[in-house]
Amino acid sequence: MNPKVSVIVLVYKAERYIERCARSLFGQTLEDMEYVFVDDCTPDSSMAVLEDVLRDYPGRAGQVKILHNDVNRGQAYSRRRGVEAASGDYIIHCDSDDWPESDMYARLYAKASEGDLDMVICPMRRVYPDHVEPVPDQTHTDDLLESLVYMDIRHYLLNKLISRKLYDAPVIWPENNMCEDTALIVQLAYYSSNYGFVNDVLYNYTFSPDSISSIKGSMEKVEQIRANVELAISFLDSKGLTEKYRGAIMHLKCWAKFAALQLPRKYYLSLYPEANLPFFTDRRFTFAERLGHLTKILGIHGISKPFRRSR
Repeated sequence: MNPKVSVIVLVYKAERYIERCARSLFGQTLEDMEYVFVDDCTPDSSMAVLEDVLRDYPGRAGQVKILHNDVNRGQAYSRRRGVEAASGDYIIHCDSDDWPESDMYARLYAKASEGDLDMVICPMRRVYPDHVEPVPDQTHTDDLLESLVYMDIRHYLLNKLISRKLYDAPVIWPENNMCEDTALIVQLAYYSSNYGFVNDVLYNYTFSPDSISSIKGSMEKVEQIRANVELAISFLDSKGLTEKYRGAIMHLKCWAKFAALQLPRKYYLSLYPEANLPFFTDRRFTFAERLGHLTKILGIHGISKPFRRSR
């Protein structure tokens, strides 16, 4: 008999956080679980810390799978490997520097099983070094796919319990690591026939502004974002949904473009030029973000300090 829930955890340079993460996972109130840890050739002591924590939870030992990548592959490959190794009826992901509330998976699974749902979503909070704030996601929607493409519901896989059968659908797995969840969740939502929400905040996401800054300054990372956005858009096009979600698709292009705000102006202008004007009218972007876009187009970027929209 399959476990109710498989949680997939990617491990890479997580020795500072993985003890907290592992204890929050092994201490879940849901007993019937499977844990799939994917060691992406972490160069630190993360795996040793994990093994030490597991000794404190002998009842969980038989529920743990540990996979070791042959070389460092990144999250796109590692997520896929974890999913393929998982045997749970439902699958969810957890980052090794984050932690779920102790009853998160029990509550999501209860909601899913009561309604025979394909996907259950809960709110999450971002944990900064000096404060905590909620992620402003929608908690109800009549069109899950549209809400995801518009990013009214963020693309995180960390707060979404997803039926195994959606992963068994003909999903095109992303190969690029940056925002691979964008390419994946759009497809999974398309195959989902029913979904629901648990309205309480159940997931704690360790948010690092440094990681966003590194995206801004890296053309390679922006190109990876672009590739995954293109995968999502081409998937929608293959399903005949381009016209239906035209506005949402344009928003996604604007968002991907804004990731390149700190890169050379010539590159910025060449990235989704069709999004230059819609960016100004898209009210999902803040005034500061629209101002940053304008100053970049005019070649006077620097008079304002806009920030990249947090996902």
